[in-house]
Amino acid sequence: MNFDLSMSQQLSQTLTTELIQHLEVLQFSEEELKSYIYEKASENPFINVLDHDIQSMKNVMDYSLYQFSDSTKKLNNETYSFLQTNITHKEPVEKALLEQIPLHQDLNELDRKILKYLIYHLDDYYFLKIDLESVINRFNVEASYLESLIDLLQTFEPIGVGARDFTEYLLIKIANDPFAPELATAFVQDHLELVANYSIKALSKTYKVSTKEAKEAVDYIRNLKPPMSQCTDIRDEFIVADVEVKKVQGEWVIDVLNPNRPKIEMNEEYVALLKDNMEHQDYYKKCLKDYMLLTQGINQRDKTIYSVSRVLLNLQPAFFESGIEALAPLTLKEVASVLEVHESTISRAIRNKYIRTPHGIFAFRNLFTRGISNTSGKMDSVQYIKKRIQELVASEDKSKPYSDQQITNELVSEGIQISRRTVAKYREELNILSSSKRLYA
Repeated sequence: MNFDLSMSQQLSQTLTTELIQHLEVLQFSEEELKSYIYEKASENPFINVLDHDIQSMKNVMDYSLYQFSDSTKKLNNETYSFLQTNITHKEPVEKALLEQIPLHQDLNELDRKILKYLIYHLDDYYFLKIDLESVINRFNVEASYLESLIDLLQTFEPIGVGARDFTEYLLIKIANDPFAPELATAFVQDHLELVANYSIKALSKTYKVSTKEAKEAVDYIRNLKPPMSQCTDIRDEFIVADVEVKKVQGEWVIDVLNPNRPKIEMNEEYVALLKDNMEHQDYYKKCLKDYMLLTQGINQRDKTIYSVSRVLLNLQPAFFESGIEALAPLTLKEVASVLEVHESTISRAIRNKYIRTPHGIFAFRNLFTRGISNTSGKMDSVQYIKKRIQELVASEDKSKPYSDQQITNELVSEGIQISRRTVAKYREELNILSSSKRLYA
């Protein structure tokens, strides 16, 4: 038996407490950050909050109020009372959702009508409880056609609006969160009652994973915000932009907006009280460190959001000049590369955040689109390609509709490198029938 002694070099990164908190603060929306500041101030006497907004505290719903005692996921009396007292007019939420329809340029007039109809028929908790058969009959469309539009609605901000029930809502939230634990989807689909009962050992045994992994997934699910609390800030303030990009005397200016954020300062009185008290030095150091972490985290968050906005302005100049139709393909990886940070940092930075431009307010994530290479070496956005497919179909000879291959040939002749299979996929996403069905339509 031979034993060889060898050396290898390995690079590893350990997340510090500071970095973990900075990443946590970075992914907060402005409303979530506001709640986080109040929470920290209640725990730390060194943190003094100015301009308290008591109403904002009432807008935060504790997920623990939800109980999953049966398959219908009924609300307990306390939660129901909370919801009843917080349900006001839905117009602001409807307005915010309606304003997102034009962001999807590949929609036809029927698509837009159905989306508006669905938005106007959301219930008081922003679930879609309307009889789908009645919608199918009203607009004379197939069930698959309607389902595709419901899927689209559920991607509107806030994510999950339009879910048919609470289970579907949770699954949508998990599917749209790149940081969701791997087990979260299975737990919600198959064992939601065990999650509600906090049955960590049972879940661990069922899935043959450690109790730590099971607990991580359960805690994640139980801390997902219900749709009502997500819509609170939209209902009260419509969509509040986190950043504004505008032209001032011919120059682009970027402003990070936080007018409603509570200001924090150090409570000097408590600092003086504990500073020289030898019996409480550990507590003094902890409070001081937590205060510093909070202020540094907020400053770093704003700097990162500003940096992402600056890169977007540099990489998407046509969009800021002309609007959504000029949006170029862009990925999180490209922005991360420019800023020399991990892709997940960019994902956290744009989560639930909005940017105001001369052409309206957009969710940051809507400015990231896929693309396909053309012969010039540049990229054509998927939105542009879908628009060209629509135009080609609209201009075709109705007695000789274009096949997918003919559309592919036309796009290739325009310099767009695309396969027939991709054309077929985009055509289906546009709810355009195949050539044989269009001939007899």
